[in-house]
Amino acid sequence: MLKQKLKPYCYSENGTLKEVFVCSPANHNVLGSEVSAVGFAEEFIAEKAYDQHYQMKMKLKNFGCTVHDLSTEVISPLWDRLVNRIFIRDVGAVFGENMILGTPGNELRQPDFYFSQIFLKSFTEKRALLSIPSSSSLEFGDFLIISPECVLINTGHRSQNRIELASFLFSIGVEEVGFVSLPKTIESLHLDVVCNILGKDIFIAASFLRFSAVSIFKSSSVSYEPEYSTIDNFIERHGYSVFWLPNKDYLLDYTNFINLNKQTVLISNESVSYYQEIFPHIEYIGVDVKQLQHGAGSIRCLTMPFVREQK
Repeated sequence: MLKQKLKPYCYSENGTLKEVFVCSPANHNVLGSEVSAVGFAEEFIAEKAYDQHYQMKMKLKNFGCTVHDLSTEVISPLWDRLVNRIFIRDVGAVFGENMILGTPGNELRQPDFYFSQIFLKSFTEKRALLSIPSSSSLEFGDFLIISPECVLINTGHRSQNRIELASFLFSIGVEEVGFVSLPKTIESLHLDVVCNILGKDIFIAASFLRFSAVSIFKSSSVSYEPEYSTIDNFIERHGYSVFWLPNKDYLLDYTNFINLNKQTVLISNESVSYYQEIFPHIEYIGVDVKQLQHGAGSIRCLTMPFVREQK
């Protein structure tokens, strides 16, 4: 149990990761007809998942990151059966000195949001806690920090209500919000399964995003009429180069990683050799997460950055 209130700080996807929240898997297999009932893609073996999650935590700790595992912080028979609780990223996000608490766009996720947010409220400084507007939904797998002034959000599936979300973000210092709408498939369930920031200044993206319009809302605008852009023009304007990924149906291994700093990435073993060949200047720490990915999420979904230093 944490003994003190924690102070969040994060303005990027690639500052040096100092503190992170995770949630170990529930001790229940998901088999047969249960797989689709809980929103998984394949059968889930709890013992294997727990071991892989532990190895991921060790890689984070070995890097020098403080890891807070909230799996033991909640006491409830229901909590022990919530197999989606491992995807802690969706529950909330730190932006600046604020911890923003999300609202699920799927009733299946409401209980694990409820329990996880009780913990986060208990151990985050009260002044730092914010909630999105009640008329909106936002799962933070759909939320990507482009810069301290700009974020990219997917509102194609689980996250909804662009104007309310933009207005809320403007109130905490964001100057520009880009919205995309992804297909409602398990292969594009959230934004971070089709794109991510790699290292210092690379934006990696699924090839179909070439055809996706970005609706841009700016705090300086007198109205909420958006501008429209291609995603590469939007991203490049903020200092990134765009790298288009292979045209594959499922890109989870390629996109759902976490930057430990601007030169180091914690990533699935399956894609280490691919990225080493293309971007050899970055250090890749590989980890086996095959079992953890059966819930249509991976390393980024399994981690919630709480403190990043801008180094």
